[in-house]
Amino acid sequence: MNILATTGSGLVAFMLGALWYSVLFEKIWMKEVGITEEDVKESKGRAIPMVATLLIEIAVAFLVAFMITQSQLSVFYSGILIAGIAILSALKNYLFEQRSIKLIVINESYKFICIMIMTSSVYFFGQ
Repeated sequence: MNILATTGSGLVAFMLGALWYSVLFEKIWMKEVGITEEDVKESKGRAIPMVATLLIEIAVAFLVAFMITQSQLSVFYSGILIAGIAILSALKNYLFEQRSIKLIVINESYKFICIMIMTSSVYFFGQ
């Protein structure tokens, strides 16, 4: 496993999340989650969730890389399988929470793209 590339893919996923949930889908996501701009301005301690999210993305990148290297499937089939499991696992929660299809698409397409970035890291930079 290429530790530098795997860590980098987690960092790229984190940066994509910053872009995804601010520039690209901020207003729609906030509406679907039920957060207002006032809620964001009043929130304190935003550094802790950001650092935690960065560490989680890096941990996921290592788990994805490990699962791919242990699989007998091709790299991209393995990545699609991992993304499918993650997305399907989340869908059941959305159903019980009665979340909108917009929120599901925003969150789960982000998850799919991140896992495929991590998968690409394994493919291009070695196992």
